[in-house]
Amino acid sequence: MGYFNLVILLSRYIFAGFGIIFMLVAFSFMRPFVNYNMGTTREKNRFLNLCITFVHLAGISILIGKQADETLRAPIAINGLVMYVIIILTLWLLKLWKRQHELVLWQIMFFMMDIGFIMLERLDHDLATKQLFAYVIGVVAALIFPSIFSILIKPGNKYIYLGILIVTMFLPFVAGTTMLGATNWVSIGGFSFQPSEIGKVALVLFLASMLSDGEKIKRGYKGLIFHGIVVIGALGCLVLQRDLGAALLYYLTALMMLFMATRSALLPCLGLLAGAVGSVGGYFAFSHVRVRVEAWLDPWADISGKGYQVVQGLFAMGTWGWLGSGLTRGVPNKIPLATSDYIFAAICEEFGNLMGIVILLGYLGIILLCIQVAFRYTHAFYRLIIVGIATIFAVQVFIIIGGVMKLIPLTGITSPFLSAGGTSAVVSMGMIGLITYFSYKGRVNDDEKGGN
Repeated sequence: MGYFNLVILLSRYIFAGFGIIFMLVAFSFMRPFVNYNMGTTREKNRFLNLCITFVHLAGISILIGKQADETLRAPIAINGLVMYVIIILTLWLLKLWKRQHELVLWQIMFFMMDIGFIMLERLDHDLATKQLFAYVIGVVAALIFPSIFSILIKPGNKYIYLGILIVTMFLPFVAGTTMLGATNWVSIGGFSFQPSEIGKVALVLFLASMLSDGEKIKRGYKGLIFHGIVVIGALGCLVLQRDLGAALLYYLTALMMLFMATRSALLPCLGLLAGAVGSVGGYFAFSHVRVRVEAWLDPWADISGKGYQVVQGLFAMGTWGWLGSGLTRGVPNKIPLATSDYIFAAICEEFGNLMGIVILLGYLGIILLCIQVAFRYTHAFYRLIIVGIATIFAVQVFIIIGGVMKLIPLTGITSPFLSAGGTSAVVSMGMIGLITYFSYKGRVNDDEKGGN
């Protein structure tokens, strides 16, 4: 076992090194944001696949080797095999369907998903097993649904999107269950999901259809009244459900899309001011908000109480430095909600802060690739959808990781592709599927124009 511990310590350098090289190669696809080349597209895709394979096999091998309960070693190996098959089969299908140019988007997603899966398996085997089912559903949703429902992704279907948004906002009031103080989960027939995760995509589609209407934009503020009422109504529902993290995500996404549609900073700035006033109101209206703000301002004042989660997260990220303690050698289970809200801190503890930087670069890469796709479209509707999805990823990452790093008060929300949460995983993968669909259609349109 002593030799195995030495292997684990050496693996810290390997995980960090492969992570950094993976992102260097992945970012070479992101022109015009970067301007360097590391080989042909085929060579780079093959190398990225090898990185994912090595990190996955190394992580699962360590978990099996360090598992004290021998009865769990075979289930961990099976889960690892299922996860690997999901990744390899999906990438193979993308190649078969001639989506080579979109592979890097999926490879970045799978790299982060795999790190998250390894940490979930490390913390809670049953939860990791449950998450695998969500990954399967997410892959199906991402590969198939965008093409099937492409007939619905049209500017004229605004009321369909509005209907979906209304249903997802009101469903928790009818069949909702309360978890951690928020009534944002719905259980139907033993199946639980978060309607707000679906609602955020419906909101983007609705706003894109409304804000791409040139005639309404020309009418100025009057043309924006209806969509403003819808956004305020959605925010009101989320606030009543005490799902304040989702409310902040919806609000900032709506402001960014408003800015992109109008090219005017006036309304978004007024919106930020109104949001600041609303935040102050939320501080006085909700006791748990006051607790989180106090924990953010001075977690050390009550380490065993209000500040316990924040302090444990800071200890996890600050104790072991750039390379971490080594997989299975830390104590991430001491962090409250380590599998959901604080999975980023758990990863930093055992994989190291370098891996934390790699994950942040992965999120940045996904956002840049979304913007790259948006550049291919001149139609405001499709461009707004793509920008809206990029904004969701950007804002969601800022809210949760900013909270974990104590940059802002913590607000409960998932880390895309990392945290446990089936609805979040499926919807996040579905958004990647939408970007893949738009990217492929954009390239086909460009080729047809070039041929003419």
